[in-house]
Amino acid sequence: MLEGFNVNAESVRDFMRLGDPPQFIELCHHHEHNWGLFKARGALMFENDALEQHLAEIPHNRPIVVFSEDPGEEISSNAAKMLLNHGWSDVHKLAGGFDAYLEAGLPVEPVSKAIPATKIMLL
Repeated sequence: MLEGFNVNAESVRDFMRLGDPPQFIELCHHHEHNWGLFKARGALMFENDALEQHLAEIPHNRPIVVFSEDPGEEISSNAAKMLLNHGWSDVHKLAGGFDAYLEAGLPVEPVSKAIPATKIMLL
């Protein structure tokens, strides 16, 4: 079990080694294009101001780990608190966001299955 509201990527990695991964929720700003090629494996990606519209997609039977690219992590904290207020009981904010997730060597997958990441080239 993940302990505490704020979790670090190492504790998430240790938890994942025990069995089922948590449900990751990655938040992005609604007015910015997500240029990232990868996301946390199995993550649900939502715009930060639209999370409440997607509550039906979020499972209640798994730990939830919320993160974003927001350097201050305020978006992640607010989203995690909102989930707690809506009845989820096992919700955590990932300290350091997606950067910490990557640094811990946690699994990723392409953001879009339509275009393989190896085919994308920026000029």
